[in-house]
Amino acid sequence: MSGLSGEGTLIGPGVSVRDMVAADIAAVHELEVRLFPVDAWPLEMFVSELEQPETRRYLVAEARGGIVGYAGVMCIEPVADVQTIAVVPEYEGRGIGTALLTELISEARRRGAADVLLEVRADNPRAQQLYRRFGFEQIHVRRKYYRDGVDALIMRLELAGVLAVHQDIVQKDTVQENTGQPGAGQHGQTTPTEADQQ
Repeated sequence: MSGLSGEGTLIGPGVSVRDMVAADIAAVHELEVRLFPVDAWPLEMFVSELEQPETRRYLVAEARGGIVGYAGVMCIEPVADVQTIAVVPEYEGRGIGTALLTELISEARRRGAADVLLEVRADNPRAQQLYRRFGFEQIHVRRKYYRDGVDALIMRLELAGVLAVHQDIVQKDTVQENTGQPGAGQHGQTTPTEADQQ
């Protein structure tokens, strides 16, 4: 999915993923406020992040009705940080979170990262389950990190030897979506999913 075109890459019926552009910021910020009312980034932060392509990459998931998910990663070798990842509740269980996280990890690998870090709310077990499916492990707790007093769990993925695991996850999600059977994509991914909301 590297070098996504303006049309994006189709990841499911009527849903595609593409690089975020400046024209997307207003819509993304509107979702940010809706999904993370306590810890929402200010609009200016998204502007600043997009202005740093040498160390950042941001994506949006788009459906006919507009943007339904977004995600971003910062990479300063040898570490990549998932800055944010979110999917609107109406589109959960469709593999969107999996597709976004897969591309962020691939981007981290392309940029030479050895590890990918993220922060997730301690009270968001479904998001934690998604990350664990990808091989993330909890390495630390930041007490009362979020504005409402909830702890942040720090999770790390060591990139060496994990590519095959990620391909297997994506393949399983695709099979489950095509057969209509509930699977990890519906139970492992929650919306909103939050990482490193600063």
